[in-house]
Amino acid sequence: MKIRTTQTDIAVVGGGMAGLTAACYLAREGVEVALFERASILGGRAATRDFDGFLFNRGGHALYTGGAASRVFEELGVFYEHGTPKDTFVLQAGRISPFPADLLGLLHADLLDAGDKLALFRFFVALGTAKPRALAKTSVEEWLDLKVRRPQTRRLMEAVARTLVYSTALDLVSAEMFVEKLQRSLRHPVHYIDGGWQILVDGLRAAAERAGVQIAGDTSVEGVELSDGRARGVRLRDGSVVRASAVIVATGPRDAAKLIDGEDDQALRRIVDGLVPARIACLDVALRRLPVPDRPVVQDLDSPRFMSAQSVYSRVAPE
Repeated sequence: MKIRTTQTDIAVVGGGMAGLTAACYLAREGVEVALFERASILGGRAATRDFDGFLFNRGGHALYTGGAASRVFEELGVFYEHGTPKDTFVLQAGRISPFPADLLGLLHADLLDAGDKLALFRFFVALGTAKPRALAKTSVEEWLDLKVRRPQTRRLMEAVARTLVYSTALDLVSAEMFVEKLQRSLRHPVHYIDGGWQILVDGLRAAAERAGVQIAGDTSVEGVELSDGRARGVRLRDGSVVRASAVIVATGPRDAAKLIDGEDDQALRRIVDGLVPARIACLDVALRRLPVPDRPVVQDLDSPRFMSAQSVYSRVAPE
């Protein structure tokens, strides 16, 4: 829909999950909100495409529960059906072995010898008392150097770390994120969403519309209007301006920097230019049948790869 106003309290740029969430909370407090999304559909990296009944998530596939996302969905009344991945395996030197996901699995793990099993047990004991915030300036690699010394145990934990933080740059990624996410994943299940992440996007959109947010899809914001160092509105592709008391830019960092013209631009660009992007490749394949249905989740110890037959646990494909 096209926007119906030339003035609003808050303009939100970006119709992904961050923008929709911000708009929901503001509108629920009685603030007039207009949201602009340049694509024809909402969701950003959380969008899902349907090809002949096969649902392909554009971005994240797994929802890690028990944190901010779970609280937001509960507070905003966004509900979904899901499955939880189990039956996890590891691949090493061409050999598949069960992943030691719990104490019983650890005792029977054939990829670890007695010394590795003891080291892994001690690692998880130490993990329980770790304070993630205290590790903000410590890299994952540095933290693992302190906690894991046996080579095989180290390979296992590096593989887990790469999957949790979506990066092989363990010398750059903060241990705070890894430790917090690992602690949480041990207490709360991972969810694969029935219908794909678009279900979450649609739920957030419905919550935003119920709260009174005006949503404009297929509407590109060309810049943020600034005056005396403050945002005064947004400039659209057609040259029109929507005035606002404040602007929330919920886009990627480089897109955000392009939207701002003025003295504040240089400060933002210095931050953006210092960021190191993570390059991630995700290949989704639709099959008529699963060739190895009893090994649906595999973590590779030799390469930065993680494989999952998501349709085993959630409704994202035809029966």
